[in-house]
Amino acid sequence: MPKWVKFFTNLMIVIVQISILFAYVGFLWPLGYLYEGYHGDVAQAVLDNDDFLRYSAHHLTAGAMASFPGWPYVLLMAVGSAIWIGASIMFAKAMVKLLNNVVEEDYFSQNNIAAVKRLVVAQCYVVIGEFFLAGGNQLTSSWLRGYNNGAFSQTWTNTIDSIGLLIVLKVISVIYERAMTMKVENDLTV
Repeated sequence: MPKWVKFFTNLMIVIVQISILFAYVGFLWPLGYLYEGYHGDVAQAVLDNDDFLRYSAHHLTAGAMASFPGWPYVLLMAVGSAIWIGASIMFAKAMVKLLNNVVEEDYFSQNNIAAVKRLVVAQCYVVIGEFFLAGGNQLTSSWLRGYNNGAFSQTWTNTIDSIGLLIVLKVISVIYERAMTMKVENDLTV
């Protein structure tokens, strides 16, 4: 492996490990949603948030604000963001394992198969988390006539995209596992 490839792969490993640390801090985010729910007036807290953009042609009525399902929104967003953050950490740790094996030039190993399978499992959790987040964001769109433009702004379209990525990762996992089996069979015949 060329030195520059090894250098940039090691750099990527460091960047991913730093992102894992930030993701652990990100577990405080769901607590913010729960605090909003406990504090009360979730609709006003959402509207006051700088990440929430309103549709310009729609006027929000007091009845819409009063009927906003605060606790369902809070629970959807808190659970969804916690699952999504946990899945991101799982995904990043599997990537670090794969990248370390690339640096060590250990391309065909059982550890890599396990890491690729962890990528698939992590992506399953991402999809689950995005269902919750898309549901919460749908509530703000339906009741408050606006949308989240900040963190955890997943919509149903993002969820469909994540399902597509899950399918691609699963196909890669199956192909890689089959390639490993063929390599083992080939090594035994030689």
